Amino acid sequence: MTALSRAKVAWGDPPPDWVAALAEACDRESQAKVARRLQYSAAVVSGTINGTYKGDLRAVEGRVRDVLMRATVGCPVLGDIPSTRCVEEQAAPFRATNHQRVQLYHACRGGCPHSRIGGER
Repeated sequence: MTALSRAKVAWGDPPPDWVAALAEACDRESQAKVARRLQYSAAVVSGTINGTYKGDLRAVEGRVRDVLMRATVGCPVLGDIPSTRCVEEQAAPFRATNHQRVQLYHACRGGCPHSRIGGER
């Protein structure tokens, strides 16, 4: 049974787009390789595909969209950027000597809908 067929059984046909992308990637490569790319364990990937993962599915979805689906976001400072860059910019340290870093720091903490920073506003 393919990962995509397991996802269809677990999530319904069709499964959510991000679950389908995850399953298709596992069918093309291997579950272990996809897990490494996502920086998750193979058990998390398997549990997600099979609909049994009890952890933070929103985090898994975000990572799948970032890495496998190559999502883009509209950054209020930089314009359209890959969502992986958005995450990197959110994690970058504050640097008052760089005007753009200051703008990014405040935008990421000031209500940007793409921010994954919790409780720092």
